[in-house]
Amino acid sequence: MAVTAADRDRIRAQLALIPRLRGTGPNPFEYDQWDARTGEVLAAAFGAESGVLARYEREVRTGGRVAGVRGNAANMTLNIHGQWGILERLDRAEALLRELAG
Repeated sequence: MAVTAADRDRIRAQLALIPRLRGTGPNPFEYDQWDARTGEVLAAAFGAESGVLARYEREVRTGGRVAGVRGNAANMTLNIHGQWGILERLDRAEALLRELAG
């Protein structure tokens, strides 16, 4: 599937939101919304079964409870720091999205 200019623009729009996310704490609720939209953008651009979306899932998202997290296994009370904290997830997402937008 060829990536269109509009797809690249949507990827760049998600990239442009990362500094704001970092600056708000980051806020887990806002991160969750950003992450959901990023997944939608990648699925639309590359396909729901694409290797790109699978890579995003593997590098940025993780299933189940992360050490030190309260609440249900799938909720977004994520830690800020650590390998699977929001800041590290944003770093990995930023690198991947820059690669895809280039």
